[in-house]
Amino acid sequence: MNRQSILSEARALIRAEAAAVVATAEQLDDQFIDAVEILNACAGVIMTTGSGTSGTIARRLGHLLATTGSHAFFVHPADALHGPSAAVQPGDVLVALSKAGRSAEINDFARVTRERGGQVISLTWQPDSPLGKMSNVVLAQPKLAEAEGDGIYPMGSTLSAGALCDALCLAVKKLRGFDDATLTQTHPSGATADLVRDSARS
Repeated sequence: MNRQSILSEARALIRAEAAAVVATAEQLDDQFIDAVEILNACAGVIMTTGSGTSGTIARRLGHLLATTGSHAFFVHPADALHGPSAAVQPGDVLVALSKAGRSAEINDFARVTRERGGQVISLTWQPDSPLGKMSNVVLAQPKLAEAEGDGIYPMGSTLSAGALCDALCLAVKKLRGFDDATLTQTHPSGATADLVRDSARS
């Protein structure tokens, strides 16, 4: 590859990734509202799960939900199947991220969650997958292979999942009435607390 082709391919991928995020916004429907309402009404804990790059986004979602006042945390699906899934109680919610919806450990975790009285929200390319079929709500992501690295590596799908998770988190935060000023207590270091303080002064 020469210098120009490197730039051309990079620009093409970034544009395709941007299109995947836009497509995610365009296909939001009542399933998204259902997912927000389930998370907002959760009387127990919200668990997020996923493997590989999906796991990275699931971990981020768990962090953001907790940061904005939800009782939420990430659980690795393999760890969950070695005993900790016994902690699942009626009223809990599992948010499972899986591009194909066929990851055995994620599906087993979702199955145990349903058997123990919890609800499952899934983010996947495949609503008709085993994960989708056992979910209370399925948030389908757009299938745009051109947004994936070389058509196969989870790049655009990861970004679209992240954007979808961000939208979920912000909607739940607003429904719960989380006070942004709380961040000055719970996030005392860094730019976030400074932004809150500056906003309060203005």
